[in-house]
Amino acid sequence: MENSYPLPRETRRPARARIARQPLAAKLQSRPPRGFGALDLAIRKYCLEDPGPIANAVKIAGRYGIKRHVLIPGFALCWVAGRKADLPELERAGKIGLTGVVATALVAEVIKRSLCRARPCDCGDSAEWGTKGARSFPSGHAGSAFAAATAIACVVEDRRVGAGALVAAGVLAGGRVIADRHWASDVLAGAALGTAVTALGAWWITRKDIGR
Repeated sequence: MENSYPLPRETRRPARARIARQPLAAKLQSRPPRGFGALDLAIRKYCLEDPGPIANAVKIAGRYGIKRHVLIPGFALCWVAGRKADLPELERAGKIGLTGVVATALVAEVIKRSLCRARPCDCGDSAEWGTKGARSFPSGHAGSAFAAATAIACVVEDRRVGAGALVAAGVLAGGRVIADRHWASDVLAGAALGTAVTALGAWWITRKDIGR
């Protein structure tokens, strides 16, 4: 299967196989992983067992549909269109969404470069941190997805729409685990980051607009 592990690294990713590995601490192979590490491995094993057409569709949608390169222009367009058409809700959604996605991406990048967690497709070891060049934690896709969903939830009056946006974000972010690009804890951390940063941004923007 496409994402199964282990396979020869030369077969899976000849370029990534040359990443220099510099763990923060020596790995204790004799000790089984505990806590989130054990849960990460269990979820990964489950996701790699013939996911089926629906899971594959989610994987593809999660790869392309929640990229910040797609969401940032989209929210910027909403902001401009809302202002020109005198649609305050659309304008506010664009403003909050753009702020949230950009801020989440910046914070996530700092964390990625600081913690350097290896991706599951690169090593299969959920306890491998401090790997030079690795950028698995947190998931940027999950952060962007939940930043966008939180922006929508902060603007719409119908709570069902906001809840639906958050559920959709969760499904699409889960596609990154199915694709073997992130551990489940990476996705959870990205989701929490995107939600918190965007909620803070929405509060700041609302306070600023009221003060005008």
